[in-house]
Amino acid sequence: MTLDAPTYFGHLRAYMNDRYVVHDGTGGEVVLTEKYFPPTGTRSKTRRIRLLLPGQGLAFKLDHDQVESQRKKSKPPLFHFLNDNAKPWSKRCDFVIFYTKGPAFHADCIEFKSKSLTAEKIVPQLKAGLSWVRTLKRTVEHYTGDTRKIRVRKFVFAENDSPGAYLDANRQLNADPSIRYYHFAEVQGQSLAALHNTSVQEI
Repeated sequence: MTLDAPTYFGHLRAYMNDRYVVHDGTGGEVVLTEKYFPPTGTRSKTRRIRLLLPGQGLAFKLDHDQVESQRKKSKPPLFHFLNDNAKPWSKRCDFVIFYTKGPAFHADCIEFKSKSLTAEKIVPQLKAGLSWVRTLKRTVEHYTGDTRKIRVRKFVFAENDSPGAYLDANRQLNADPSIRYYHFAEVQGQSLAALHNTSVQEI
């Protein structure tokens, strides 16, 4: 059954595993949080990016760590029935945000990078994020009959101050024109729906 965007969002939220949820869209925004190591230092810092939502929304951190002990962390498999060791589905982007905008339902896949914009550190992760969204959609559809078109975009947010060599005239990645680059400072506090990307894939 094809549902309107708010109803589909409500159903999807009910089906999802809370383990991966990092922000539930309270207050019309999501906050994406990630620890990173700056180039000049040995201690980790925490980066927080706040994005405004045009409607209901929910943020997932696919690249989260599972704490096994005080000193040991690992990444739980996205699909617990599949072997994750060096498999294509072991890759994952940092965040996926689902949100509604009027009658449309959206998913934005986002990768955080401190500096590097090299293709091998970005393209496979965001491709895997898109595959995860597609898999989630099909799984829910097969088991529940709930259907909805999802408009998917891919972004990389980074601190690179001279990204020109990696980007085309529209600031899409040369290595994969479906990925749009933004500096962290450009997106902080901005409306997620207002971010530009010349590539939108409907699944």
